[in-house]
Amino acid sequence: MIHYLRRKKLVAKLFIISCLFMAFIVSGNSARAAEYSASLETDRSNGVCTYTVNGIDTSVIKEMALKVTYIDNTVSNGNNSLDNNGNTNNNTDNNNPDNNTGSTDKKPEDNTDGNSPAGTAAAGNKGESAADGNNNTVITALEQKITLDETNCAGGTYTGTFSLDSLDKYLFKEYDVSFVMGTTAEGEEPQVVNAGKCDFTIHTDVYKLAVNGNKYDINRKFSFKPDISKEAGVPGTGNKIRLIIWKNKDKISKAVPCGVERELTNVSKTWETDLSTICSSYGKYNAAIVLENRNVKKNSVILASAEFQVAIVYSNVGTKKSAALEKKKSFRVFVGSLNSALGIGKVKFNIYNKNNKLICSKTGTRKPGTAYYYADIKLKSVGYNLQVYTVKAAITDNAGNKRNLTKTGKADMRVVKGTIKVEKKSNATCKFILSGAYVPGNIKNVKFNVYSVNGSRKKFYKKFFGVNTFSKDVFIADMSYSEKGKYMVYAYATTQWGKSILLNKKTFRVKKSELGKNGWVYETYAGREYKFYYKDNKIVTDLTGILGLKKAGNNIYLEINRAAGCVTAYAYDSGKKAYIIPIKAFTVSVGRDISSMGTASSLNTGSSFTPLGTYSVSSNGTSVKYTLKPMYEPDGSTVYARWATHIVGNVYFHAIAVGSQSHYALSYSTYNRLGSPASAGCVRMTVADAKWIYDYASTGTRVNIVQGSSSKPGPLGKPATIRVDYTINYDPTDPEVPVSRKAADYKAGHISGYMTSDGRKVGY
Repeated sequence: MIHYLRRKKLVAKLFIISCLFMAFIVSGNSARAAEYSASLETDRSNGVCTYTVNGIDTSVIKEMALKVTYIDNTVSNGNNSLDNNGNTNNNTDNNNPDNNTGSTDKKPEDNTDGNSPAGTAAAGNKGESAADGNNNTVITALEQKITLDETNCAGGTYTGTFSLDSLDKYLFKEYDVSFVMGTTAEGEEPQVVNAGKCDFTIHTDVYKLAVNGNKYDINRKFSFKPDISKEAGVPGTGNKIRLIIWKNKDKISKAVPCGVERELTNVSKTWETDLSTICSSYGKYNAAIVLENRNVKKNSVILASAEFQVAIVYSNVGTKKSAALEKKKSFRVFVGSLNSALGIGKVKFNIYNKNNKLICSKTGTRKPGTAYYYADIKLKSVGYNLQVYTVKAAITDNAGNKRNLTKTGKADMRVVKGTIKVEKKSNATCKFILSGAYVPGNIKNVKFNVYSVNGSRKKFYKKFFGVNTFSKDVFIADMSYSEKGKYMVYAYATTQWGKSILLNKKTFRVKKSELGKNGWVYETYAGREYKFYYKDNKIVTDLTGILGLKKAGNNIYLEINRAAGCVTAYAYDSGKKAYIIPIKAFTVSVGRDISSMGTASSLNTGSSFTPLGTYSVSSNGTSVKYTLKPMYEPDGSTVYARWATHIVGNVYFHAIAVGSQSHYALSYSTYNRLGSPASAGCVRMTVADAKWIYDYASTGTRVNIVQGSSSKPGPLGKPATIRVDYTINYDPTDPEVPVSRKAADYKAGHISGYMTSDGRKVGY
C-alpha cells in the first residue's frame, strides 16, 4: 500500500512537471508570436522624428533596438544642388557631408530620445552599411538599444524621438525607421517592426525666387517666397539662406554673395541689389538662394533659382529735322528710351557717309528727366555734302564697357528736286511754280533761268526770282513772252551757305496764238480810246525813248487831274488826230483848296487853289523856265524851287521848294505829302518829274487843269511815291545826290525807294 502511494506521488510529480513544461513552451511560443506595431511623425521644422511602438509586454521582452537607415543610391530625393563645378545634380549624395568640408560627424549619447529612462543600453554601431534586395547600399545612420520596463512602457506603448543632430551624419535624407524586438538566439530571425519613413529631405518645390524689375534696371529686387501652405522645405533649425549671383551657369564657383545671410523661416525675404556693384558685363545671369548650414558645403544646396538679364535697351536710333534746326543749318540724331543695367556714362554718335567712311562724331546730351539722348550735327561738319548718312551710336556704361548699338539710323540730307509746273495765262504770260523742293538748311531763294532753245543751242532769255507766297515749299514767278518757240526753265536754289544748286528743269513751248500784246494797241479807258504801247504784254509807262522826244519842239499835251493829284502827258496820234497816246504820268500835290472852281482870273496872293481851265506852258508867250526859282511865301520868307515851268499867273510846275539853295534842305514832312493837296496853287513834283516837264514841255504846250476824279487818275494810273523818315533832307530822285548815299539810306530803311543816275527806279 505504501509502495503504491509512493508510486502514485511520483506520477503526479511527473504530470505536474510535464504541465509546467508545456506551459513554458506555450508561454514561449506566445511571446514569440506577440503582435507589435510602430508609427512615427516627422517634425520637419525642428528636425525631430517622434516614434511610437505598441504591443510591448515588459514581462516578456526587456529591450528593443532602434535602427535608422537610408539608401545610398543615385535616385533623386528632391534636393537640388550643385557640385564643385557648378553642375546641377539631383541625387542623395549631393548633401553627403563626407564630401562637404563643413560637415561634422556627431556621436550622440545613449538614450537620445527624451523618454528613455536612465540606465538604458548604449547605442549600437552607426554608419554601418549593408545591401538590400535591389543591390542598393543601405547605410545605418543610427542604431540604439532601448531598455524596456514598466516605467517607459505604460500600457505597452513606448514613445521616443531622434533628431537630425543625433544621426551619424547630418544628412538631408529620407530615413527608414525600424525596431528589432527583444533578443534573438543564435540562428533565429529577429522580429523587426517597421515604423515607416522619416522625411528629412529638402523640398525645393516649397520655395520660389522671383526677380523683379526690367532687364535694363540697375536696381533689382530678389524675392524669396516659401509656400506657407506646405511643410518646411528644409528640416531642422539654425538654417540660414543667402542670395548669390553669377554669370555663367556652370561657373557657380565665381558666384558673388549679395547682402547678408538671413534666417530661413516660413516668411518671405527680399534683397534689394545694386547690380552695378556685382555685374560687369551684359548677358544672362543666374541668381540662387542657397542654404547656409555648418553641415553643408558652401553653395552646394540651392533652394530656389532664377535667371535674369543685364542688358542695354533702346527704342531706335533716328534723325530729326525741324524749322529751328534748319535755321541753324543742322540736323538732329538721337537714340530713344536708352537704358542700361550698368548705367549710361556716355553716348557718342558717329556719322558715316555713303561710302561708310566716318565723317564726324559728337557726344550726345541727355534730355533732362528722360532716357532720350541726342546731338545736333551741323551741315558744316559733314562738309555740306548733301547725301544719306548712316548714324551709329556707341555707349560707354558706368562699368567702362563700350558697346555699339546694333540698330542704326539714316539721316537723309539729300536735295529734293521738287517739280516745276508751267501755267500759261491769257495775257502772254506764264507762271512758273516750283513745289515740293527741299534743301537741308532751308532754301534762301529760288531763281528761274529761262533759255530759248533752237535745236541744240540754248540762249539765255530772262531770269526771275521766285516768290515764296503761301507755302514754304512753293515758289512762284511770272514771265511775259513776246516770241513763239521752245523754251527751257531751270530752277536753282541758293542755300543758306551761298551755294547754287540745280533743282529741276522743264521744257515748254509758246505758240503764236499764245503771244501777248506787243507794240501799239488801241484800248479804252474810262470810256475813251487811247493808244498804248505794250512790251511783253505790259503797258510801257514811259514812252520818252520810244517816241524819241527831244528837249525842244515836242508836240505834247499835259492834263492835271486835280482830284487825283496826278498829271499825265500825252503825245499826238496822227491816225486818230488826237492827243491819246499816254507818254508818262506824275504824282503831284496841287493847291490845298481843291473845292474851289476858280480859274486863273480869280487868282490872288491869298488864294491856295490850282485854277481850273486850259492854259499853256508860259501862257504869256515868253519862255519862262527856271533851274532854280526863288519864290516868296506869304510871311515874306524866300524858298527855292528847282526846275520850275510856268503855267499861268503865279502857278508853276516845280520840285518841292526848299529853304535854301542846297540840295539838302528838304522838309521830310512836306515831301511825304506828295500826292495830296498841299501847295498854295503850284503843282509840286519830285525833282526828277519836274525836270522831265522842264526838258520836254516846250513853250506853248497845252496844259488842261480839270477837276477829275480820284478813282480815275488817268490811263497810266497814279505812280507810287517814295516815303522818307525824319533823317532825310534830300529828294531821293535828285540826280545831284550820290547814288551810294541813296542806296545806304534805302538799305537802312530811311527811304522807301530812290532813282539811279540813269533814271531806273528802285523800290517803287
